[in-house]
Order: sequence, then C-alpha cells, then structure tokens
Amino acid sequence: MAIKPITGIHTNDPAWIIALWLAIHGGDPAIDQHGVISAEKAKVAAAGAIRALAAHLDPVQAKAVVAALGH
Repeated sequence: MAIKPITGIHTNDPAWIIALWLAIHGGDPAIDQHGVISAEKAKVAAAGAIRALAAHLDPVQAKAVVAALGH
C-alpha cells in the first residue's frame, strides 16, 4: 500500500496555532463566529502554550522560560 503524503489545508502560522490551542483547551468566552480572537486572548493562549511546551525542557531551561513569561 502506498503512503499518501499529508497535505495541509491551512498554514501553520502563529494565529492558527493559537486558535487551535483555544479550540482544544477552551476559551472564556469562546472564539467569535468569525474565528477571530482578540490580541489579549492571543497573548494569554500563547503564554499558556509556551508554558506547556517548556515543561518538556530540562528543569533549568523550563524555569528560565517560565521566569521570562513573568508568571
């Protein structure tokens, strides 16, 4: 059986990744009907994603990332 390459229907830009994060983890309030999120919600979601990813670094690096986020 031939393996079919995966073809994306979107670009993996930061706005799309943040929208995906909010869709998976929820938002309060949810993204509006047009799929547009405010700058503040994007910042909160980005910080949450960075914190979650930092947990997979070594402890010293993870601590530095969290400290850099200011929380």
